[in-house]
Order: sequence, then C-alpha cells, then structure tokens
Amino acid sequence: MATRLHRAGLLILLAVAIASCASSEKMLQRGQYDRAIERSTDRLMKNPNNEKELRVLREAFELANTFDRERIEFLEMEGREESWIEIYLLYEQLNDRQNKVRRLPSQIRNQFTFFNFNEQIIESKASAADVSYRRGLDFLDQGGKYNARRAFAEFERAHSIYPGYEDVLRYLEIAEMRGRTHALFLVENNSGMVIPEFFDAEIRKVALSNLNTLWIHFDTWENQSVDYDYFLLLNISEIAFSPESINNNARGVSREIQDGMRYELDENGNVRKDSLGNDIRVPNMVTVSAQITETVQRKAALVAGSLDFYDTRTDQLIRTDNLSVEALFGHTFARYSGDRRALSEEHQRMIRGEQVPFPSNEAMMMDATQLLKDKSKAIIRANRRVLER
Repeated sequence: MATRLHRAGLLILLAVAIASCASSEKMLQRGQYDRAIERSTDRLMKNPNNEKELRVLREAFELANTFDRERIEFLEMEGREESWIEIYLLYEQLNDRQNKVRRLPSQIRNQFTFFNFNEQIIESKASAADVSYRRGLDFLDQGGKYNARRAFAEFERAHSIYPGYEDVLRYLEIAEMRGRTHALFLVENNSGMVIPEFFDAEIRKVALSNLNTLWIHFDTWENQSVDYDYFLLLNISEIAFSPESINNNARGVSREIQDGMRYELDENGNVRKDSLGNDIRVPNMVTVSAQITETVQRKAALVAGSLDFYDTRTDQLIRTDNLSVEALFGHTFARYSGDRRALSEEHQRMIRGEQVPFPSNEAMMMDATQLLKDKSKAIIRANRRVLER
C-alpha cells in the first residue's frame, strides 16, 4: 500500500513538473493564450532574437485579443446590465496583455499594433461598479443576514472596481453590521454548591475575541446595544473536591560506588606490579544502601457540566457538549536513613523538600477555571462555522 502511494505521489510530482516545463508553443496549441504570452514575453526579454518565441507571441496575442473583442461585442449586443462587470474585466485584460508586450525591447514592440482602451475602461468601470452597487442595495432591501452578506460581497466588488464609488463605503458598513452574527458567552451554576465570587468573572476572561471573524463576533459580557443571535451557556452541574491525602512509600535502595583506591593483588595475595615495578592501584568499588520514604501529597478539584448552544431567534437548544476538567495538586518529598551515597539525583532532590500546606478549595477552583476556559474555547472554535450561518 505504501509503495503504491509513493508511486502515485511521484506521478503527481512528475505531472506538475511537466506542466510547469510546458513550452509556450504547447500552451498555444492548447488554447492557453495568456499563459503562452507570459512564457514567450519572459523568454523574449532574455533573448529578443528568439524567432520561435516571437512567432508564438504574435499568434497567441492575436487570438487572445480576437476572442476578447468578440466576447465584448456579443455582450454589448446582448444588452444585459449585469454584463458590464465582465465587459470591464475583458477591457482590463486587453490592456494588461498589451502592457506585457509594451515592456519588450523596441525591435519586438514595434511589430505590434496597440489600441487605447482608456475610454472603454472608464465607461465600463463606472457601469460595472454601478451594477454591483445596485445589486447590493437590492439584497439589503430583501433583509436577513444571508442577503446582507450577499450585499456586502457586491459592495466590496463595486469598491474594488471603482474605489469610493457613490457612498459604497457607508453601505459596506451597513451590510457588515446586518450580516454579522453575535453570540454571548454565559455562565450558570447549577451544581448546588456555592462558588467563589471570583469564579464568574474569571471564567468570562476566556479569550474569545480571537475567534471573531467577519461574520461572527463573541462577547463574554453583555452589550446592551446588541441583539444576540446565540447564547453559549456554560452550565456547571457538578463541583467536587477530593480529600487531602498523604501517602508514604518506603523502600530500600542501593548503588555500587567508588570508595577510594586499593592495591590489585595476584592469585598469591601479593601486590601486582606494572612494567616499571610500581604497585598497581585500582578503584575500590563498594555497595552502599539506604532506606528512603517517599511522601506524596494529593488533592483534586473536579468541575463538570455542559456547554449549551441556544438559538435566541427560535429559543431552541441547537447543540450541547458535555465537558469536565480536573485540577490536580501533587507534591512529593522524602526522608532517608542509611548511607546517603546510595541515593539517586532524584532522591537527593526529594530529600531537600518539605511538606507544604495543601491549597485551599478556592485556589483549586482557580486552577480548574483555567482548564474550563481552555476546554470551552476549544468547543466554541470547533463549532464556530455552525454559528456563522
């Protein structure tokens, strides 16, 4: 299977490479006139004497311009107002194509005939912008978020064609405002347990603003001037704290270490000599032992509930996601007896520790709150597209 996938990947890369290396003549034969012009002008810029590329450029330039002029003529004869956008784009395309050839050396440039399309561009530009502008107004009049977003796209196109056309910028703002969805994040405690005063304020610090898009905005505090489309209700149904626990675990440890040097003896019990007659000394390895008692302090806080998505327009629950988080406190220290040299580096660190006070329930709730914020944000991010509708 892996081999077949590998071969398929190689074939795709080969196809891309062949396509990218296709000659301008091949592009001309395929009817890719503008790509052929792009390739030919690049090569003629480097080598103005390339007769083959000049021939391709002439033919592609003539054919592309002929197709565009015939299309413009047809659209103008058809007389549909919405065709002005395409007519404008075709005139721009004709002009851009001429400008590519105009940048070539004069010995090539002088072999082409150029036309001034400024008047046609100005006329079609204003007409094209007007078409999109009036379409946008029509969509706004139809009402609803979907139509407001369609209006925004039309106003945006009108502005891109003709920046500042009429009062298009004002209508862009209106369409954006009407097309945007607003969601309010709320917290409700149904656990039956009194929660710390900071909990609600802290949970609302969840950073939802970086989830905002053009068409959805999230608030964690209610804005009285906004009509919300969705409520995102964090419903806390359970809060629990484990008992504070201290557990001891005693065990023996041992290590082999070097304890100075000793003389190396032969089979007769005599000190061995080196080639110079000196006594041979070797490391004296001994096994040392100790008894270590590890003490572990533990405490946990559990917060569970659900994140419920309500559509305020229909007053319906459209989605619910269960969630739970557990904040954990853990601290370990140790005591020992015996030879300290038997302890590992980790045990050496642990014996320098002491028992610490257990965190309060409020402190544990603060830790759980951060986990709850992260989990809530992840759920909202995963379902953001649902809310944009």
